[in-house]
Amino acid sequence: MALVTMAELLQDARRRQYAVGGFNVFNFETLGAVVEVAEELKTPLVLGIPERLFKFVDADLLGAAMVRAAHKASVPVALHLDHSHTYEGILKAVRWGFTSVMFDGSRLSFEENIRRTKEVAKIAHASGLTVEGELGSLGGEAASGLEEAALFAQKTRIDALAVGCGNHLGDSADAALDVERLGMLRQMVQIPLVMHGGAGLQAEEYRRLIQAGIAKINIATDTSTVAAEQLKKELSRTPHMNYVNLMAIVKKGVKESVRKYMLAFECISKAKAI
Repeated sequence: MALVTMAELLQDARRRQYAVGGFNVFNFETLGAVVEVAEELKTPLVLGIPERLFKFVDADLLGAAMVRAAHKASVPVALHLDHSHTYEGILKAVRWGFTSVMFDGSRLSFEENIRRTKEVAKIAHASGLTVEGELGSLGGEAASGLEEAALFAQKTRIDALAVGCGNHLGDSADAALDVERLGMLRQMVQIPLVMHGGAGLQAEEYRRLIQAGIAKINIATDTSTVAAEQLKKELSRTPHMNYVNLMAIVKKGVKESVRKYMLAFECISKAKAI
C-alpha cells in the first residue's frame, strides 16, 4: 500500500476497536520479520526505532531501510521515532521521511512536559508528521489524574497520548491494569490512547484494553529478548553454526513472537479497509 501517518492508522483503530502493533526494530532481521508478518496477516503497522538505539546502530542506515521497507510493503505502514527526548532526534526523523514522532517528557514536571511537547508538535506538524506525547501514569486521585491527562492533550495538540494504567515497560505480565480509568479517559479526550510496555498480557486483557480506548500497543523489549533467547538456544545446540544461518533462525523466532501479538491485538485483515 503506502507509507502513511500514524494518525490515519490510530483513528481507524479507535473507530473499529482494534489495536495497531507498534513494533520497535533494531536491525535488518527484526525489520524484515515485522514487515513480513504484517503482510501475511494483512495488518496495519507502526514501525518504530527508539532514540536510545542511536548510540548502538547506524541510525541513518537503519532509518533509510525502514523507509524503503514501508514503501515496498503491501500494507499501510507508519514510521515512528519512539521515546525521543531531544529536538535533534525529532529533526533526524523528519529528514529520514518518517511520518510520526513521540516526545517522551514523562519524567519532566507537568508544566515542562506540556511546554516541550507543544514545541515538538509545532515542529512535527509543520512537516506533516503525527505526534505522540507521554504523560506517564494516571496517578493521584481518579478525577484529578484524568483531568490532568485531558488538559495535557488539549494544551499540546498532540495526535496520540501514551498513559500508564498499571502497566510497566518491558513486561506487564504481573501488572494490575486499571482499565476502568482508561475507559473514563477515552470519554474525555478525542485522540487515540497508546500503551507502552505491552508485552506479556493475556488475550482477554488486550481485548479489555482495546475496548477501553487503547489504539496502539508498543512491543520493543520483548522483540530483543526473543532474539537473544533464540541465539542462546541455537548456539547451545549447535556451537559452530555460521552467522547467516543464525540470523535466519533469529528472524523466524521474532516472526513467531510478532504473529502472537498481532493475533491478540485483533488487527488481522484490518489493512484492507484503510
